[in-house]
Parts: sequence; C-alpha cells; structure tokens
Amino acid sequence: MVHSSRVMSKKEIIEKIIATTGCSKEKAEMIFKRAIENKDILVKVDWEWVMNRLVIGAVILMALWALWKNFG
Repeated sequence: MVHSSRVMSKKEIIEKIIATTGCSKEKAEMIFKRAIENKDILVKVDWEWVMNRLVIGAVILMALWALWKNFG
C-alpha cells in the first residue's frame, strides 16, 4: 500500500503504482479504479486551481471591458 499526504493527480498515482508493484499500466489503472471504489483514494476538488482560474478570468474580462469602454 502506498501512503501519501500530498495531493497527487491520477497520472502520478498510476505511475507510483507501476513503480511500486512493477505491473502494467492497464493493471495499475484497474488498481486505481478499485481503490477509488473502496475509498482508499479520496477524490477532492483542487480549490486553489479553481480559484486561480476564476481570478485570471475576471482580470481578463475586466481588461476587455475597460478596452471596450475606452475605445468602443
């Protein structure tokens, strides 16, 4: 069993399963799916990533709005 307290992507987890067990990618994906079903792996939303994208989107929209108001 692999333990990690840091946030890992699906790809990183599958690579770690392959490195630890030496199995094929297909078998590692089956292990990953079973671990999710058994709640051995918890899936959580990366709120930092979501908020960063929202802020970037808001800045772009404000810049476009400012350009439209000044030159439109």
